Order: sequence, then structure tokens, then C-alpha cells
Amino acid sequence: MSNDFSINKLTDNLFRHESGKMVSVLCSIFGIHHLELAEDVVQQTFLHAINIWKLKGIPDNPSAWLYRVAKNKAIDAIRKLKHSTHFDFDTDDKKLLNSEYTILPVMEKLWSDAYIKDDVLRMMYVCCHPVISP
Repeated sequence: MSNDFSINKLTDNLFRHESGKMVSVLCSIFGIHHLELAEDVVQQTFLHAINIWKLKGIPDNPSAWLYRVAKNKAIDAIRKLKHSTHFDFDTDDKKLLNSEYTILPVMEKLWSDAYIKDDVLRMMYVCCHPVISP
């Protein structure tokens, strides 16, 4: 029981510190108009973490584990959505995301520390836009 408590406490802490970054990256890929999809991927990632960590234990680097799972879930979502005629990625690399040959290196680039920082800053500007109600 105490192990479940420590996992829940850790995931709560990680959610507070990492989920915003993950949502920012996912919005830069999917587009801000697909914010719900980005949030769903992040929530699925944390649910997966809780379930797996209860079975296998907490990994050495839980943050890196979460980012890897979120990246994989994003790739799964891209593979499903790229066949949809009404879905268009927001990133400049959208053509590369549509190819199985280039999707993995592009996702590695988009999830790098430098891109994450830029995406968080971009998301802050979007949230401060005057047309969004307080």
C-alpha cells in the first residue's frame, strides 16, 4: 500500500511539473485547435505510468520514461490521424510526420529540450492572447 502511495505522490508531482511541457509539445505538433487531443495523450501517459509502475516499479528516470511514452503515444495518434482528410498538423515538419521513414527522427527533434522550451514559451503567448477570456 505504501508503494501505491509513493507512486501516486510521484505521479502527482510529475504531472504538475511535466504535463504542461508535454501538452505544449503536442500542441505544436497537432495544432492548438487539437488541445483536447494533446491533453488526452498526456493523461493516457500518466495513467499508463501509474499502472506500469505499480507492476514493475518506478524507473530510474521517471521524467524521461514519461516523455518516451508520451512521444510513442503521439506517434500512434499521428499514424491514426494522418489518414483523416480533415486533420492537418501544425508543425513545419508536417510532411515529415506523414512518412514512416522520417516520423521517428522528426519526433526526436520535436521532443528535444530546446524545442520543449520554445513550445512552452509559445503556449504561454497563446494563453495570454487577448481574445481568450480570463
